[in-house]
Amino acid sequence: MAFLALASQKSLLTLQKNFLQFQYTSIQNQIQYATSQMTAIEREYAGDTGSDYTEDADYIYYQDLDDQLETEKDSLDSQLTAIENEISSLKTMVNNNIKTSCTLNLVNS
Repeated sequence: MAFLALASQKSLLTLQKNFLQFQYTSIQNQIQYATSQMTAIEREYAGDTGSDYTEDADYIYYQDLDDQLETEKDSLDSQLTAIENEISSLKTMVNNNIKTSCTLNLVNS
């Protein structure tokens, strides 16, 4: 029974990990979009010496968005690491329990 509970817990953690990886990929795509928009704005201002693209409202918006998304990405990265460590711990626990169970069965035979 304990093995089933551990397997269920591992499956749940794997599902959570996959969801976080999906979110991580989505955020990476949004960061790439924001970066491309900032680059496009920089190009628009390239020939204009009288104004600065860093003061453009759209540029500021995309720069703030990029900063926010980078923070979210870092948070997801930390969560992914924690889940991967938990999954690894469960695998170790299952392997140790299997070894113990096999040893007990051999001793009792």
